[in-house]
Amino acid sequence: MKALIRNYGETVTEKDGIEGIDWNTGAPLTNAEWCGGPYQLVQNYVAPVDDAPESYEIVEPEPEPVPEAEVEIEEDTVVINGVTYTKAQLREMLGE
Repeated sequence: MKALIRNYGETVTEKDGIEGIDWNTGAPLTNAEWCGGPYQLVQNYVAPVDDAPESYEIVEPEPEPVPEAEVEIEEDTVVINGVTYTKAQLREMLGE
């Protein structure tokens, strides 16, 4: 089935039987100057099985907690999570 779709909830299908729509091109609804913006012609439209809610919220997942590093600072070295680095190595790693 052919359909013209613009935004969520703005779908016109061949089955609606609206006169004046050319179902080969979608005109006049595909015209760029159409009130509210043009529709897109879809050749093989399949109507959704379940109705989606009128509005929805995108929920971002909570970030995984980052464990705190165990840091020991000695005179010339730093131990981070059991790995010993010299202060010079750390400066090089940090680009200082």
